[in-house]
Amino acid sequence: MPTLQKTVIACATVVLGLLVPGFGLAAPYTPAQRDVVVETLPAIDPAVSEQVQTLHRRLAAAPQSVALATELARHYIDLSRQTDDPRYNGYAQAALRPWWEQPQPPTEVLMLRAHLLQNRHAFDQARSDLQQVLERDPRRAQAWLELAAIERVTGSLENAHKACAALLTLASALISGTCLADIASLTGKGQGAYATLDRLLQTASADAAPGLRRWALTIQGEIAWRLGQPALALQALEAALELAEEEGVFDGYLLGLWSDFMLARGQARPVRKRLAPYAHSDALLLRYVIASKRLMADDAIAMADVLRRRFEASQRRGDTVHQREQARFALDVDEQPAEALWLAQHNWAVQKEPADLLLLLRAALAFNPAAAAPARAYLASTGLEDVRAEVLIERLDQLDAAA
Repeated sequence: MPTLQKTVIACATVVLGLLVPGFGLAAPYTPAQRDVVVETLPAIDPAVSEQVQTLHRRLAAAPQSVALATELARHYIDLSRQTDDPRYNGYAQAALRPWWEQPQPPTEVLMLRAHLLQNRHAFDQARSDLQQVLERDPRRAQAWLELAAIERVTGSLENAHKACAALLTLASALISGTCLADIASLTGKGQGAYATLDRLLQTASADAAPGLRRWALTIQGEIAWRLGQPALALQALEAALELAEEEGVFDGYLLGLWSDFMLARGQARPVRKRLAPYAHSDALLLRYVIASKRLMADDAIAMADVLRRRFEASQRRGDTVHQREQARFALDVDEQPAEALWLAQHNWAVQKEPADLLLLLRAALAFNPAAAAPARAYLASTGLEDVRAEVLIERLDQLDAAA
């Protein structure tokens, strides 16, 4: 893991060496007046805020307390999940500062550090931390689950399957079954995976945590969409959204997925309406901007500028977490296919989820069909079934034939 000094140097190198074509870096915005509202942050439950302040006071009195530091870090990670505001992850890292650079910190710190590293796409370091946890405690179900997620995102599907299989004796059937079905669906077993999830959702005990049911429904919706079953996909995604609303939970991934599904079906208006309250989330603002552009809404240009400035600020920080969103912004909003392909290729080097594959195919189709080769190879090696990818491949083949 890099030291803080190395991280600073690396960030500077990235900023200087990996400027995205077309993304000129404007000067940072400085308000002319002190009362200018730069950003409106999501409201936080006052009770949670009080808990955090109390933990800060207790930790200040006992700065070497692992228990207090990890409890504070968990609060901040929860706040990041609830608000989709990555700054809280930074606060969580700050709470773990005494142990952050240690090669073998306490197990609870390893778990939290792995989560935070995964969020910034430092997958190798996160994987290493989780493997260290599992060497200490092979029955740590949460570590297996998070390891499966990392292997899935990076396209190591065989390793992801192994991690999910380890959950069979450590977690409920809904957790292990959903994990395994998700990976199976990415390796040519989509129909069986969908049926497995159907069975799991029907047989899961009534008191199964709503969050687990929401997770299973989300994955079921993704599978149905890839299999070309839009009615089933919508049914699963709407059921998941209903659960989220009943819980009063913000689920940015689910909202983004539902929005993508609706946009693909030409339903921009409901996307714009549903996402209007979530402009603080870069990923959801992207969908809102795409929907607004399609509808030629009054705020389409202004909101696109807001997102463009955020991407520029992200670049200045050397942050490459949003390359998928930046590529899609370049392709669908700015209509800059060369830039979109450059970003999609760099994103593909890090992430290999179906959304990344589709983006690479679309960008290649828009600018350079030959650039689709890695996506074609991945489809062939995994057996992934995705009707959306099949349509794009067919169009690429037609271009090849016409050349």
